[in-house]
Amino acid sequence: MPGKLKNGRSVVPLAMLGKDTALLTTSEHRPALLSFNVRTGRQTVLATAPEWAACEECFEIKRSAVNAEQVALLVQGEKKPDPRYDGERHMELWVMPRAGGPMKMVTRLPANGQDYSRGFQITDDLALWWGFDGVWHVPLTGGEPKQVLPGRALRVTSWPWAYDMQRQSIVNLVTHQENKARRLDDVEGPYCGSVWCVGRADAPPRELTRTVIQRVDGSGRTIVPGFALGLLPPIRDRFVLFGLPSATGDNRFGPPFQLYDRCTRRKALLGPPGRAETETTRGKIRYGAATPEMSLLIWEASATRYTVLDLSRISDAACAN
Repeated sequence: MPGKLKNGRSVVPLAMLGKDTALLTTSEHRPALLSFNVRTGRQTVLATAPEWAACEECFEIKRSAVNAEQVALLVQGEKKPDPRYDGERHMELWVMPRAGGPMKMVTRLPANGQDYSRGFQITDDLALWWGFDGVWHVPLTGGEPKQVLPGRALRVTSWPWAYDMQRQSIVNLVTHQENKARRLDDVEGPYCGSVWCVGRADAPPRELTRTVIQRVDGSGRTIVPGFALGLLPPIRDRFVLFGLPSATGDNRFGPPFQLYDRCTRRKALLGPPGRAETETTRGKIRYGAATPEMSLLIWEASATRYTVLDLSRISDAACAN
């Protein structure tokens, strides 16, 4: 996928809008969102940030999410501090039609939030985000953001399910049903989705790092050499992004990286062929826009191109056996 268009504009891929159509954003002070056909190279401007955004740090897209009808953006704005918000640059929620149309600001996020870029999703009618102060939501049509279960250390995994990091439990944020995750006493820093958990296996000093993958009820445990980056639940309940094994205490997070498939128990190296050691860094392998599948991994293949790996296109047949 291109990192630079024929007209010279630098772009970054965000999501797939269809089998052959990608969603790109331009790397400009006043960014535009484009659809790009990966087969024909045809591009269409879907939306452009407002005119007042054409200044440094006035409209910085921090997170993006896509559902069947809309694209949503978490935007950090105002280079000049706003005295109403204690001098901190504020965050805003913006939406636009998935098929193209004007961008519209939905709401300004509460000023007491410390880090809204920890996670972001949209459902049919809600935008959800979470940071160190918990989970918040607001209707995509607008309104006042509300906090879900205040005081809980929650991270949404796939709506409506979230993981409570303190209680080590899975919580339904609509019904408040709560299920305790099992057999995690020997796992450091576990993080569970609605079905699967990932965490660090206990290991004596100087031994190789290992990662535990198991179901929430404690069954199906597998221990894999290496350090799971981000310690997030498996993508699509299946894939985990790893660094290479290193001795405990070394904190080695550098390239090359591996993608582990829990269904086949096989791994694949990620990065530019023959250059993974020198050009692929942790910051350049990232997740695409939040979608119901959360299936895209993106990294720089060269100075002018990106590689986009869509995990939703890998057959689920191996998981059925």
